[in-house]
Amino acid sequence: MERQNLKHGDLLYLPQDVTIVRPDPKYGYPSATFKIKKPTTAVFMGKTETNEYSILFKGERWNAIPAQVYPMSGHNAY
Repeated sequence: MERQNLKHGDLLYLPQDVTIVRPDPKYGYPSATFKIKKPTTAVFMGKTETNEYSILFKGERWNAIPAQVYPMSGHNAY
């Protein structure tokens, strides 16, 4: 279920213990995983062909499961 109509550049909240995946640019399968150790933010870049969120995290593109990340807004911003 779509939480909101996210746009390219929107800020996302990544809670602790979420695992994100970096896809291999040539083949598309995961080339690395990263478990978020403390809550942080990322930038929404779009949706993938498999309906995951493509995010920009620490200068690199990663994929995240939509149900595990949250859009930032005025009422939940730091």
